[in-house]
Amino acid sequence: MKCRYILPLLILILSGCSAEWHLSKAVKKNPSLLKERITIVTDTVVVEPIAVRDTVTLSKVDTVEIVKDRFRVKIMRSYDTLIIDGGCDSDTIIRTVTVSVPQLVSGESRLQRVQRYTFWGLISLLLIAIAILVIRKSVKI
Repeated sequence: MKCRYILPLLILILSGCSAEWHLSKAVKKNPSLLKERITIVTDTVVVEPIAVRDTVTLSKVDTVEIVKDRFRVKIMRSYDTLIIDGGCDSDTIIRTVTVSVPQLVSGESRLQRVQRYTFWGLISLLLIAIAILVIRKSVKI
């Protein structure tokens, strides 16, 4: 009578599988999981514009513009007014970074092998014990 409850309980307890076991099964089904993948990340930085404006009073009419890299200065002279307009234009910096994703490491560890052999050993002993009980009952009759 007790054997009827113990057997299903033992099967439930011993039938659990580790995550590594499931991972190794998944790798067997899809070996591309072990391939190294490269992910490209694009990072965008926007630099805010810088503006400077000043006025100086002089005579004559003239305009001078100086541009170097991103910085520009424009000097406008209109009779007795001098207008200085300058600054840095806004800029967008795009940086592409290549990130190498490490591959999965799969394989059966020593502990997994011991657990697997222990499980199948216990199942074998259990089946032998059940066979002996059945043989003893059939011989008594």
